[in-house]
Amino acid sequence: MSEEDSHELRDLVDDILENPKPSRKKKIKAKGMLLGERRDNGEIVQIDKMVLARHAAMLGSTGSGKTVMAKSVIEEAALAGIPALILDPQGDLARLALGIDEKDLAEQGGEVDRMKKLLSTMEVRIWTPLRSKGLPLCIDPFRSPPADLDPEEAITAWDMVAAGFSNLAGFDVEKTQGKVVKPFLYEILVNGTRLGLDVGDFRGLAKVVREPQENFTRALYPEAFIDVEDDEDKPEIPPWEEIMFEHGLRDYDDMLPKSTRNDLARRLSAFSSGVNQLLFSNGVPIDIDSFCEPAMPGKVPLNIVYLNTIQDEAQKQYFVQELARELYDWMLTQQPAEGELKLLFFMDEVAPYLPPHPRNPPAKDLIKLIFKQARKYGVACVLATQNVSDVDYKILAQANTTFIGRFTQPQDVEKVRHL
Repeated sequence: MSEEDSHELRDLVDDILENPKPSRKKKIKAKGMLLGERRDNGEIVQIDKMVLARHAAMLGSTGSGKTVMAKSVIEEAALAGIPALILDPQGDLARLALGIDEKDLAEQGGEVDRMKKLLSTMEVRIWTPLRSKGLPLCIDPFRSPPADLDPEEAITAWDMVAAGFSNLAGFDVEKTQGKVVKPFLYEILVNGTRLGLDVGDFRGLAKVVREPQENFTRALYPEAFIDVEDDEDKPEIPPWEEIMFEHGLRDYDDMLPKSTRNDLARRLSAFSSGVNQLLFSNGVPIDIDSFCEPAMPGKVPLNIVYLNTIQDEAQKQYFVQELARELYDWMLTQQPAEGELKLLFFMDEVAPYLPPHPRNPPAKDLIKLIFKQARKYGVACVLATQNVSDVDYKILAQANTTFIGRFTQPQDVEKVRHL
């Protein structure tokens, strides 16, 4: 080979191996949420923010760009002034707090001005249940539902509270014993709150659970339990049947046997001390209003709840259930929204919380209810999963927009094809 041919070959190899420099793009004038560009013709892909009001799902196997798309939607929602509540099981979305390297973005032909606007807009908060690193967050399972709910909404809300305590105590509400424990707790919580019994902490609730009829009687007829002089008469206590009829109570001894009540009371008491109480005391209680309000005027809050700080799977399920309850109760206090989005609720890797029938973990029914009613109250729901077959199809059917990444498993391809 001649020296001239050798130079030509070297130049050819260099040309092949050289990374092409991105061509300078025209400044993009997006009218909606900018999600990217088409690969075939380079045209931008954008959607109106109200598209999310009908909810969305992001489906794709590992490495298919699901997290990148999730970040794009969350960032664009922030630019549109929509605060976010994000459940992040693995910490992938917590990287939103790291920002974007301006130099790398420019080299890739990205929109530097849009990035600067985003960084000046978003207020990222990383909430860490059970941990003091980040912003510690706890739950208040004793918070009563809003007082101004209509009767049907109030029944649903209190039923959620009772279901939460049942599951926390280890009684699956889908199984025989849980189906007995939940209505018992419902009656104790609703009537105890109504009549002023001490059911506002684990010790107080456990005490009433153990001896409900005695505790209701003491609260309703306190004068009958006061020591009096020998020559004074104590007021007579009516039979329990009369007390039930007069105050709208139940035969609690008949609802739940004493042995089960004692077991339930013991389990509830265990959450009043030691490491078990951290979920309820370490940090600030969940407050959706605070999640939506910026600390600095003009900012848009992005609340990322990092779930991996909760190692116990049962506690993690309970935490998600209680967070969903807080969100549902908050929605009911909002005025119906027309053409407005008040919050983006994003759930990453939802399979453990929304599995197919017949599995029914604690948070599932609540999340289904939120997806069903959220649009009316201006809440956009977005879920993401890499395992389509592991998510209840009824939830996926609630998503009017679907972002689909790459799938390799035939069963997942078929599942997506039929959505």
